[in-house]
Formats: sequence, structure tokens, C-alpha cells
Amino acid sequence: MLHTMRRVFASLSLLVLVTLLLSPEITYASSASLKSEQQVRTPLHTSLLPLTKFQLRGLDGPYHTQGNLILGADNQPYLFHGMARDDLEYLCKGDGHYTAKELGYMGIGQNTANETYWGGNVVRLPLSENFWLYGDSSDDTSDNCSPNEYQALVKQTIDHLTALAMNVIIDLHRTNAGGQIPGSGTQMAMPDADSVLFWQQVALIYAKYPNVLFEVFNEPHISDWSCWVHGCPISGDMGTDHHYYSYQGLGMQKLVDTIRGRGANNLILVGGLDWGYDLSQLNTYHLRGNNLVYDTHPYDYRDKQPSYWDNAFGNVSSSYPLIAAEFGEYDCKTTYISQLINYLDAHNISWVGWAWVIASGTPCLYPQALKNYNGTPYPDMGQYEYERMKGYTNLLVNEEVPEKRK
Repeated sequence: MLHTMRRVFASLSLLVLVTLLLSPEITYASSASLKSEQQVRTPLHTSLLPLTKFQLRGLDGPYHTQGNLILGADNQPYLFHGMARDDLEYLCKGDGHYTAKELGYMGIGQNTANETYWGGNVVRLPLSENFWLYGDSSDDTSDNCSPNEYQALVKQTIDHLTALAMNVIIDLHRTNAGGQIPGSGTQMAMPDADSVLFWQQVALIYAKYPNVLFEVFNEPHISDWSCWVHGCPISGDMGTDHHYYSYQGLGMQKLVDTIRGRGANNLILVGGLDWGYDLSQLNTYHLRGNNLVYDTHPYDYRDKQPSYWDNAFGNVSSSYPLIAAEFGEYDCKTTYISQLINYLDAHNISWVGWAWVIASGTPCLYPQALKNYNGTPYPDMGQYEYERMKGYTNLLVNEEVPEKRK
């Protein structure tokens, strides 16, 4: 998503971790009534676990879900922590910083005077369905590419990250409102027909990658849960390009079924309402299928402050596996994200920070976590996220890394 405290030292981050260880306007037509599979159910409540019960680094796929937990191939609980490597959703050729060495700074390594390794175990890749299906032949020839070129860059990046023992989230970030938007597309309220084509192709390619997760649609922003599940006609949807579109919106269930129909059993991430934030009605509107992880995107807006977290996603964390696949704050401070990461850790919720990119404009308003592609964190927010991830690595310094056991 394009989004409009002083530095906390590593010792403070580790202290927080130890403490946690010791404590367990769019209009749309309403869609049809829910099928029996989405009726209110009594969820299975599972006790929350301390961080020491989770694997926090290395690869342990294929992953599966049980109750509110994500489990690895060895049936041990697993949490994902990492960064979103942003720009492939709007740059068909990327920014040129996708070498294995540069990607490696998001993972585990030995810091030097000029290189900083963050210790993450997952990287989120936001993508464009337009680039994937049609390439880019816009007037800006410097970034033109064919579908094959774009797909090859995505695969090369995923193969690099896999070799670096990191998991990868493929995120359908930009869509085209049923073929109406050229170039990269934009962020719409709901998926469209091309989203099905995208996932048919992606799922077939990456079904055999046990470390790849599928985030079906970046940030739904309708207010009708039935539409979220089943889809509905959308009108007056203003994209992040500031134009309005009408199109047939497809439901999250359609995308889940599309992926499973291609034989892929990878973990599927599904964001809630209100720009992917609200998961409050999952007990009624949960999706059919296995290995589903629900996704929340908290940012420091007035209606997404800590007092709202329990209702929006915290209360369901004892019943469903959750991830915050995107979050941040816009003031170059850490007041919001420090509270948020503590909350996510305490509720067994995986997280991915936004964003690993050197963006144009004001870094704080992006928000940007990175100062350069050698891994130097941007002050405050980026520094804090770096320290928290290093804290997980230090916590497990004596743990045997899963991929070394196999």
C-alpha cells in the first residue's frame, strides 16, 4: 500500500522479548446470502504460546495450519518475521537492486562496517497482475517489459531468496479493474477477472515451492462481508491513481478456490476489510479451505490505534492463524509500531514491515524502513524493526536451524 520516539536501542528490544517470553466511499451491490459453510460457528480456541515455543528462523516448509497456529514440516509452531521488498508492483524491471547479495541483507548474516543483515525469515513481494499478464508497453520505455521478462525477474528473485533460506510471500498488490487500467494498474477495492488468471498461472508455477506463500489480494476496502467472501459489482471505486472505476469484484473465496484448483497447497494469506485491517467478523464469514492465514494491515490512523486492536484482529487470534503482512507509521517515530509489535508477539501473530525500498519523496510518508541497499536501517522506525528482528535471532542463537536438520 502507498501510505501518506527516538531510536530504541537493542538492549531495550531484547528486554521486551524476554518480558514476552515470560508471559504466555465505494458503492457496491450486496451479494447473495452466505452459503452454509460460512455460517456462524463456535471457533476452536487455542492457548497462546510464548516465543520460545516457535521456530523463528530458517526454512521449515511446507507449512500447514492447525487451530490458530502455523506449523512447519516437522509440526513445530512457526512465526514469520521480515520485510516487504517493494517496487515490483509499479516498476516492471524493478529498481536494479535484486541481486542475491542485496536481497541477503534481509536475512541472516554477519554485519560489517558497511553491511547490515536484518535476520528476517520472510520477504514479501508486491506484484502487478498487469505486468505479469501483459507486461508494460507504456510511453516510459526505460521500464517497458514483456510478461516473460517480468515473470523471469520474479522467479529469479524468489529463487535467490529460497537459496538464502528465506520464505517468500507473493502479494497481488495492483489490479486493473477488469482490464480498464494500463501500465502497472492500481490499488482497487476488490479483485477482478484478471486476478483469477494471475493466480492460475502463479499457483501452477510455485505450487512446488514449500517456502512460498500466496497473498491473494493486498487490501480489500469494501464494507460488506458477504461481498468480501463472494464478490459483487463495484462502482465508484477510486484507485490510488485517483480515477474512478466500475467493475465486477470477485470474492476472496474465488481466489482461494482458484489456487487450490491448480493443485497448490501453499499457505494462503487473506486480508480483511478496511484496507486489509478488519478481521472482526471471521467467526461468521470465514472462508472454506485449508491452510488459510488471515492478514491484517495496521497503520497509525485514528481508527486503528491500540484500543481498537482487540476487536479488529486480536480477539480472533486465539481461533485463526494471523499475520500482519504490512504495517507502519508516518511520523518517523516508533510510538505506534513498538506497541504493535509487542502486541503481535503476545498474540502469536507473524509480521512483515513496510517497506524495504529507497523511495522518492519523503521517507517517513512512505513509510520507508531502509536507508540504503546495504541494509542500513532508516532511523527510528526502520532501526526499531531491525532491532526487533535481530532480537529474535539472538533469542535463538543456540537453536539448530531447521534447514540444517534435513
